[in-house]
Amino acid sequence: MTETAGTRRRRKGRERERLVVDAAAAVIAERGLANVRVSDIAARAGMSAGHVTYYFPSKTALLVRAIQHSEKVLHEQVAAEVLQIGDPWGRLYRLIELAASTGPGDQGWLLWFQVWANAGLDEDVAKAQVELDAQWRATLTDVIHYGCTEGAFATDDPDSVALLLSSLIDGLSVHVTLGDEQVDAELLSRLLVRAAEAHLMPVHLA
Repeated sequence: MTETAGTRRRRKGRERERLVVDAAAAVIAERGLANVRVSDIAARAGMSAGHVTYYFPSKTALLVRAIQHSEKVLHEQVAAEVLQIGDPWGRLYRLIELAASTGPGDQGWLLWFQVWANAGLDEDVAKAQVELDAQWRATLTDVIHYGCTEGAFATDDPDSVALLLSSLIDGLSVHVTLGDEQVDAELLSRLLVRAAEAHLMPVHLA
């Protein structure tokens, strides 16, 4: 089927918007939102500042879109990979691995730092933070429910365990992303696995 002029314009518009979002994510993670100018993002995207503001009216709008895109990529990977793992423990371990920081300078986690820093001052950022956190915890809760259904996990409160593990992932990932010499990615993984097993392992298997 031949692509119409309207379809071609929409496709190019989506491609340019994606370029802006990718550029914003990289520059904001590198410099922090307060130190970024629209012209910096435009230069990284290879377009004019006018083009950037055509798609996004403010830097905080760019931050929101960047973190939403980052989380969308994570959830797509979860759907394509994690949810295909039949073993409940294997599914949980892989989900934790994908969610936690990979090391100093992890771009996704640096973006989250900016979201947390601005959520208390900007209503739109705060709304996005609450929605994305809820979405992530729901995913983690679903994985825990699956393990309980399969008889691999033992808990009568999957929601609370999901909140606990999510909070541990956040806190430990901060240390790893900032390059804490006492908390590297390997230790982070061991501690998260230990916490998951402490709260979910059936007594007869512990």
